[in-house]
Amino acid sequence: MFQKWKPVLAMIAVQIISTGMTVAYKLAINDEMNLRILIAYRSLFASLFICPIAFFVERGARPPMTWTILLQSFLCGLFGFSLSQNLYIAGMDMTSATFPAAMTNLIPALTFMMAVFFRLEKLRLRALEGQLKVGGTLFGIGGAMLLTFYKGMEIPMRTIEFLHIQPHLQVARKPVLGSILSVMSCFSYSTWLIIQVTF
Repeated sequence: MFQKWKPVLAMIAVQIISTGMTVAYKLAINDEMNLRILIAYRSLFASLFICPIAFFVERGARPPMTWTILLQSFLCGLFGFSLSQNLYIAGMDMTSATFPAAMTNLIPALTFMMAVFFRLEKLRLRALEGQLKVGGTLFGIGGAMLLTFYKGMEIPMRTIEFLHIQPHLQVARKPVLGSILSVMSCFSYSTWLIIQVTF
């Protein structure tokens, strides 16, 4: 019974962790922490956690180190972590915590378009599967555009001041640049997914 629910529980756990990271990022932005240092610390702690596990668990299954694997590792680190995370947090700094998190819904659409462009995926418009993929891609892009360009009425809410946030802190809002950086973050993450398949 547990095996059946294992993937669902794993996906829920990933979403909870992702939400926690987004909240932690926003708190770090409000505390005026250097965002590049935050990303460097996250990368360092992730490496310290995962490298020993990979060393012992995959001891006999590792392929020998070649230039191709080294290049793939570099590109995966560049696009999948460093570039995508720095763009994500810069976009959050210029917009809100909700905006870049909602823009991550573009990742499947961008990945599908890149896979079609690099001929990793075939665009079969006559089949139901192909129509659903194209429809989902258009739906995701339309939702991201709506989120970017629609400015609804603001709901007045009582603000709660936390002790660690300075009341005089003025956040520089640049919603257009923040939107572009968020889309570039999604593009970088999609590139990372494509790199993993092509090598």
